[in-house]
Amino acid sequence: MLRPGFQPWWRRWLAPQPANPIARQQVVRTCPECRAPYEPRQRYCPGCHIATPEWRYG
Repeated sequence: MLRPGFQPWWRRWLAPQPANPIARQQVVRTCPECRAPYEPRQRYCPGCHIATPEWRYG
């Protein structure tokens, strides 16, 4: 018999795991030229229209 509060291995394995809050945090990307925020998929900065670092440096 299991101790109170403990579950068998198969229930622990099938139970939904809590999401990692650190991994789900959104990183605010800012342009190094004008400090305007931009989305990860944007190719050009919305403020100064220079290529974002992801597209500039790969």
